[in-house]
This record gives sequence, C-alpha cells and structure tokens, in this order.
Amino acid sequence: MSEIIFEKKDGIGWITLNRPEELNAMNDAMLAGLDEAFAAAEPDLEVKVVVVKGAGKDFSVGQDLSGVGTFEVLSEPGEHLTIKRRMETERRRNRRWEYIFNLAKPTIAQVHGYCLGTGCYLAMVCDITIASEDALFGDPLLRMGLLPHMPLWTWLIGIKKTKELLFTGRYMDAKEAEQFGLINKAVPRDELEEEVARLAKGISLLPGDGLAPAKDAINSVMEARGLGEAWRFTNNMQLVMQQRTMEASEFNFFKVRDKKGLKAALAERDALFKQFSEGA
Repeated sequence: MSEIIFEKKDGIGWITLNRPEELNAMNDAMLAGLDEAFAAAEPDLEVKVVVVKGAGKDFSVGQDLSGVGTFEVLSEPGEHLTIKRRMETERRRNRRWEYIFNLAKPTIAQVHGYCLGTGCYLAMVCDITIASEDALFGDPLLRMGLLPHMPLWTWLIGIKKTKELLFTGRYMDAKEAEQFGLINKAVPRDELEEEVARLAKGISLLPGDGLAPAKDAINSVMEARGLGEAWRFTNNMQLVMQQRTMEASEFNFFKVRDKKGLKAALAERDALFKQFSEGA
C-alpha cells in the first residue's frame, strides 16, 4: 500500500496521506512520497490547485515515533552522527516545508481529527486550511525535550499564543484555531469535503499564470519580515537541542520507548499534560 496517493481531477491535484491504521503518522516513506507528489503537481499544467487530506479518522498524528524507518522524520537524541550529517538532515526537513510553503500553486489542507506535530506543520505551510469542528492542533515535541521546528507558529497565531500553546503542550481545537488564524474556517465534519472541493474548484478557475506570482508576492512579505532567517535559525537550534544531555529527573521519551514500548512512552509523555490536551 502506498503511503501517499496522488490523483488529478478537474484542475485539482489531490494528495492523500494514506496510513490510516497508523493515524497517518509520518515515516520516511510517507515524507518521500509527499515530496514526489508535490514535485509532480507543481509543473503539471493540468493542476491549478493542490489539496492535501488524510485517509481514515485523522489528518495526521505527526511524527512516527516507532523508530522504524523514521530517520528523516526525527533523529533520536544521542545518535552518533557527525555535525555535518545532522545539519544536512535538519536542512532537508526545513527545506521540505519551505518548498511546500512557496510552491508555485495554491495549496489547501483539508483537516479532520488529530493534526499534530509534523502533520500540523504540513497544514500550516499550506496556503489555506479548512478543518472539521472535531480537529485538534498542536505540537507535543517540547514534552519530549525536543524543539518544535516550525517558525510559522509565531507568524500565524502571534508570540503570546505560541508560547502558551507550546509551553503547556496543550492542543487547540478548531474553533480556537479559527479564532487565532491558524486555520481559515471550521466546518461540521460532514460538510468538510464539500467545502474544500468548492473552494478548490473556485481557485482552479483562475489563470495559473496569475496565481503563481500572486502567491509569490504575498509570501515575499513574510520573507521581508524575516521568515527565511527563522527557518535557518531553527536548523541551528535543532543541532543544539540534539546534543544536549537530559537531566536524570527529566522524562526521556526514547529510553522509555525502547524499554517499555511505544504505547507506554506516549502515555507517559502525555500523562502530565492531559488537562491541557483537549483545547482550552
């Protein structure tokens, strides 16, 4: 089964995250498939707009933390890699998000259920995000002593809201996400597909030669405000965070996972934050 499905219909390119049994947790194969799908859609003159969605009950729970086929997703602290290798890996991750963010075509994220970590990053770098009312957004990396490496948080929801969200480890529901600008619109679950299809069709009616420079002009405003430098800064900070030695009293997700298993590690990671997890 392919981790990514790419289809074209009536001027719209549909990219589907296709690991429903794993709640679309992103492993190396899924990210590689994602890269290939966007690379195929961008030069295709039949595609005016690209929609990203998830198969199954959730958009994506984020990084696959099993440690199997996940080197490109998240290098584990303590791995004996050269600085050069680590830097290459971090740059490759951020370049993926920059590439999608600056894709020469409009992109729409169709979000339902959990949209966490890397899954949330994917939705954030899309130009427009439409979510069902049951969607939950967040990034639990800081719970594991790792750096959330998505500078768009601050641009989209502001400095204070970003600090609140990441420092508490809580998840933001769709209503709050709409209020603070993380998403464009929250709709009932049974209306999500129709709403996205209607929006994508409307965009696809515009001339592609006009859409591309218009998007580039809008994104250039954020570049002028320092977004490009922010991507680079997170690269360097990731290197620092990966080299740090965790205190004995701190929760070490990877040690717990290797000793007790993934489910036990996830439960222990989230236990202290349970009161914050389901929105405000």
